[in-house]
Amino acid sequence: MQTLKDYLLTILKGTVIALLLSLILVLIFAFFIQIFSLSLSVIKPINIVLKMIAVFVGVFFSVKEDKGLIKGVITGIVIIFSAFILFGLLGGNLMFTWQLLWEILLGGAIGGIAGILKMGIRR
Repeated sequence: MQTLKDYLLTILKGTVIALLLSLILVLIFAFFIQIFSLSLSVIKPINIVLKMIAVFVGVFFSVKEDKGLIKGVITGIVIIFSAFILFGLLGGNLMFTWQLLWEILLGGAIGGIAGILKMGIRR
């Protein structure tokens, strides 16, 4: 049985992994944007996909013991909210929108799926 400290460390580990991966993916994507002059209609969906990949990887590599669904959902939500704050501060734009709410819900769902899959693989 894990303690609250263990839960928080799991969430923190997943968030750090996801944020680092997200930064790397965004930098690579920014390079492609410069090369191919992509339109805004393409950039937004790809950014969301990159965030969800980062959520999946962050949760998958941080959840280790029981309650994969719960830990995954919470970690996914924390990752998306943390990414919002990080990229908002870097870009100078912290605006709460409906898209943020949608991304938080999607991040929780992807995190839950990753947590469930990790528990299934572990056994």
